[in-house]
Amino acid sequence: MQTSKNQNIPVYLKLIQNVKSGFNVLDKNIQQQILDFLKSQQHKNGSFTNRAGNPDFYYSLFGFWLSLATGNQHLIEKFKTYVNHQKENHSLGVIEQMILVLINVELLKSQKSRSLISLLKIVFVKGRKIELSYQFFLLTLAVDAQNKHKTIYYFFARIGLFFYKPYGNLPCSLTAALTFAKQKVGLKFINEQEKLISYYKKEGGFRVFNSIFNSDVLSTAVALFVLRETQYDLRLIAPDCLGFIQQNYNSGAFLSGDGDKTRDLEYTFYGLLALGTLIEDGE
Repeated sequence: MQTSKNQNIPVYLKLIQNVKSGFNVLDKNIQQQILDFLKSQQHKNGSFTNRAGNPDFYYSLFGFWLSLATGNQHLIEKFKTYVNHQKENHSLGVIEQMILVLINVELLKSQKSRSLISLLKIVFVKGRKIELSYQFFLLTLAVDAQNKHKTIYYFFARIGLFFYKPYGNLPCSLTAALTFAKQKVGLKFINEQEKLISYYKKEGGFRVFNSIFNSDVLSTAVALFVLRETQYDLRLIAPDCLGFIQQNYNSGAFLSGDGDKTRDLEYTFYGLLALGTLIEDGE
């Protein structure tokens, strides 16, 4: 189970460490397949590509984190050139701007961090159409990664989350985001944790909604990670989840798990994250 010594590690580093654990537990042949696939997904401009093969900032975050987890310095250096060209890109959307913050924290460690006010403006003003749980999740990740302004942010976030009542049923990933955000700012999260575990399907993984039959790798990975972060005992569900993840590996990549056979970086990241979370929890 998770120990207190990991509490001060930024969450993005925990994600990368879990992906690394998932990668390291695989045999050398599968590791090489994953490395080959990762290399094939890097565009000539240094970014990483989406399912259509086009440069994509969202997929580039997963490509970068996978490169860090697998120790692929060559891909990281090419990616750095691409990111340096994005710093003055004023057309980036809210999620892309927050992704850039997360990338720069690790890639350009000497760069000045963003102020809390600027982060708040990005998420709550420009991103007001984004669901509130995800807003808090993005902001919490960014503040946590920069390791500044935590005390004042957690104070106001605790107030906002205390009065927040989601409208309707949230998908598994947003329930995980809400559970994580509440735990991070020091609020009670047991109700959200119980809701999160309700998405689990026996002999499978986690589903987007309870009404959906198929599990998927994304929901499974984020649910497992947040449950472990909130000290939930994964031992009873680990065998089914592990079997589900293994079933969705295909030639260097992980599939979505819902029947889609497209290989991409996002689900490869989530597949290794789920595997690594289970491995770390077992230790």
